[in-house]
Amino acid sequence: MHENLRKLENESIYIMRQAFRSISNVAMLWSLGKDSNVMVWLAFKAFLGKIPFPLVHVDTGRKFKEMYRFRDEYVEKWQLNLIKGQC
Repeated sequence: MHENLRKLENESIYIMRQAFRSISNVAMLWSLGKDSNVMVWLAFKAFLGKIPFPLVHVDTGRKFKEMYRFRDEYVEKWQLNLIKGQC
């Protein structure tokens, strides 16, 4: 990994851990888009494979079916606490 990317990743992980320690009732929005998927991956890395807070997906019902399969696969694979809402 390029050194600049490694530094950004480490800083992001640090911030995520600090936020978790500082906020009593924290959750993370998960839109299934590329940016929020990166955030979920960083949370997975930050907490050593067990994300300790829920992920919230506000479902518009307009995603590709492959995106829902992706979400459901990772919810099961990583044992994520997913809160689904409808919009």
